[in-house]
Parts: sequence; structure tokens; C-alpha cells
Amino acid sequence: MAPSTFSRVGEQSAVTAQPATDEQRQAALQALLACPTFSIHVRDRQPGELKAAQESFPLPIPGCPGVYHTGFAAEASFGATAYFIKRPQGNILVDVPSWTPLLAQRLAALGGVKWIFLTHRDDVGDHAAWASHFGAQRIIHRLEASRRQGTDLCEVQLEGEGPWSLPEDSSSSGGGGGGGGSRTADGEADVQLLFTPGHTAGCVSLLYRPDGGVLLTGDHLAYSQRLGRLTIFRAYNWHSVSQQLDSVAKLRQLPFLTVLPGHGRRAQFGSAEEREEQLAALLAAEGWRG
Repeated sequence: MAPSTFSRVGEQSAVTAQPATDEQRQAALQALLACPTFSIHVRDRQPGELKAAQESFPLPIPGCPGVYHTGFAAEASFGATAYFIKRPQGNILVDVPSWTPLLAQRLAALGGVKWIFLTHRDDVGDHAAWASHFGAQRIIHRLEASRRQGTDLCEVQLEGEGPWSLPEDSSSSGGGGGGGGSRTADGEADVQLLFTPGHTAGCVSLLYRPDGGVLLTGDHLAYSQRLGRLTIFRAYNWHSVSQQLDSVAKLRQLPFLTVLPGHGRRAQFGSAEEREEQLAALLAAEGWRG
């Protein structure tokens, strides 16, 4: 967040330039609120500006209609970014921010939360508080569910290798219930849950298909500014690098132009060809042999 103010210095983020405009100052305050360790501080705060920054969340993501950055990242989720998807058939929280009553009010004003989709075990944080507040159904792969984190109580536990639709969708395969879900122009479900194991054994990504398509990846895939390409964050793989690369390869030809990760930077592609080139570059750089 706020790249004009914060940059990577060594292994950490730091203030490398003070905000020069009102827009940059608000972006810096939004980053302050999103920081899970409360490491950002501000001097000479102007009356009302922090409240205005608080009330700006969730932040609409440019180029992704109906998709929002929630802010308020949770230390219990290792600072992962959570996202909110507003859709006619029921809104979705993808991973969870820190439990924040003000943010809950803001999400309620957008229609509340019907589903809480948890990509994997690392980023579950305050899932129980969010689920209780909204009466939301939590979705996680059974391989990621644990008693210690309370995710063994998740209402929907995916099994097998999918893909799955939301339980509202009668065409759901691999487990997940029935109903009449939202559809894209080509008749496909507007939300697909894709088995992308590797980072952990039961990682699942969410493909949301408004115009252009958005892939919400948890810790499976992100853009690295340092590398100048997509990355799998090999150093933070807890299960199988080769399986994670196989999962990346399976994303080729899927209809998305944006990657929204839990960690790392988002990626937005100008075309399907650019997406394929970026995925191919990652696989080549990581030595994937297919």
C-alpha cells in the first residue's frame, strides 16, 4: 500500500518519502490502519483525517468491479490481505482481517457477508468472530482444517481436488451443496474454487469472473517487485515446491487478468497473452519441468 511513501529496505518496509499530496497522505494513513503490527506512526495528525481513512475501507480495487481490499490486516494471519467481493447472490470475505467493529459496519452497509472463504490455514485469524457476527458460512479445504485454529468447525469443508462452486450452485462438483448461483455470460458459475496445493497441502484459490476475471490466491501466487515477475515465495513453502509449481501450471488458460494475493503485490495483465507469458516466465525461472 502507498508505494509513493513506503518501500522495501532490506528485509523490511520503511518510509522512504513523506507524503507530498493529500491523496498520498490518505494512502499512507490507510496503510497505517492496515498494518498488522501497528508499526506506522504519524506526527501532526490533522483533525478528522484518521477517521476519514478508517471510513474509506473497504477500498475498491481498480479494474476489479465489486472487489475490495478490506485493510485492517491481522497479525494472527501473518499480515495477510483479506478481500471482500460484493455480488447479487451473496457477498464473500476471502480470508479475514482483524476483527474490527467499524469495518464490520462498513461491510454490513454493503450487504454483509454470506460466505467466508479461507484459502489455507495460515490466514484464518479471526474467522470465528467474523462468522459469528454475520452468521456467515465458512469454507475451507478439509486438509487445512484444525481444532487448534477452530477451523474444524467450518461449515463447508471441501474434499478432493475440485474444482468446486459455492454451495448455492447446483452444478458444484467435488462437494459443496446446491442452489441457484450467479452465472457469467458463458453460463459458468461466477465463482470457482480451484485446488492449488503446494504452499500447504490444501491451498485453494478463488476465481471470480466479473469483466476480465480475478484470481484470489492466498499465499499460492503473487507479484514480486524485486524479481519483476510472478513468484511462489519458495522460501515460505510449507509443503511441496514441485506441487506448487504444478498448481501454477494448471492456471494457464483460465480466464483472469488480475491476481490478488494474501502476501506480495497484486498483478494486473493487459491481455490473456501477457498473463500466459508471466506464468510461463515464473515456471521457467523456477525450473518447472512439467
